[in-house]
Amino acid sequence: TEVDTTYDQQYEFISAKIINNSVNKQHNYITLNRGESDGIKSGMGVITRDGVIGVIRGVSEHFSTAISLLNQEFRVSSKLKESEFFGPLNWDGMNYKFAYLREIPLHADVSKKDTVVTSGYSNIFPEGITIGYVEDFEKKGGRFYEIKIRLSVDFKRISEVYIIRNLRQQE
Repeated sequence: TEVDTTYDQQYEFISAKIINNSVNKQHNYITLNRGESDGIKSGMGVITRDGVIGVIRGVSEHFSTAISLLNQEFRVSSKLKESEFFGPLNWDGMNYKFAYLREIPLHADVSKKDTVVTSGYSNIFPEGITIGYVEDFEKKGGRFYEIKIRLSVDFKRISEVYIIRNLRQQE
């Protein structure tokens, strides 16, 4: 008998090369050498072995453009790996090495060097993909922390990525 190891597979990872990338604008994008002919569609997540990169926004036959995590309009549902408290993470447009995790309640146990990962609360990224590590945190607005995250990806050094195809996205 043969065992079907792909029976319960939810994600496929398609390798791609970066052909254009910016980190010094308020709204950064990344151009990839994969497009519709490779099965790429708008809304697919983009990662590296080190963590989250962005989400595909535009697609032509042979190329695609992703909105980078280093874009002030990009948000990703994230969580503290240990305590599982979650909130939105986004970049403030300043330093390409840091982003901010918000809406974490003050009763959450937060400490420097905690790992921040994707929450899995979307059909774009699987749960548990690394985003970064807690660099610092402070009370904001009386009820929540604002947590400074050192990103796990060095956006000035990336050249190869993986585009995530969720095989159950329509479902």
